[in-house]
Amino acid sequence: MQVSVTFRHMEAAEAVKEYAMTKMARFKKYLYHPAEASIVLTREKHRIMAEITLTSQRFSFKGQEETEDAYSAIDLVVDKVERQLVKRKEKMKRRKSNSGGGTIVEAKTESPEPPEEVDGPRIVETRNFSVKPMSLEEAAQQMKLAKEGVFVFTNSSSGEVNVLYETKEGSHGLIVPGKE
Repeated sequence: MQVSVTFRHMEAAEAVKEYAMTKMARFKKYLYHPAEASIVLTREKHRIMAEITLTSQRFSFKGQEETEDAYSAIDLVVDKVERQLVKRKEKMKRRKSNSGGGTIVEAKTESPEPPEEVDGPRIVETRNFSVKPMSLEEAAQQMKLAKEGVFVFTNSSSGEVNVLYETKEGSHGLIVPGKE
């Protein structure tokens, strides 16, 4: 990561520059691509403002803090930008985990435009939920409590994922994965 430290209206202190460079090293674990960072330290009367601009391939992060001490201003602004990086990384993880890999995913998407003609069914709603191990009786109770027509669970006796559904007559049906 390429880092530049700029001092405005104050003398360039090598110790402050080194401190800022070591603090910026914390960002490397959040970035997959080369990044450029600039730190600007500005003195205005009795306060010091620290501003960081971090630019990576597709993202840009900015933070600004002011205190009476250069070191604390650097600490605060680095923490602020790090929170932005963590938030983006968690968002990317959620997107990646929702794209497949064993979880049942339903996405609520409604487009105002008329849909293009697509072969096959159109998914209108998606829901995320965890599949918990329970008995058939427990699953029926949970389905009744949730007031849903379908309930997915792991059957505690077989260890397989089962689907419990309500029929038109008001009774229950069970879908069990089978071998053909």
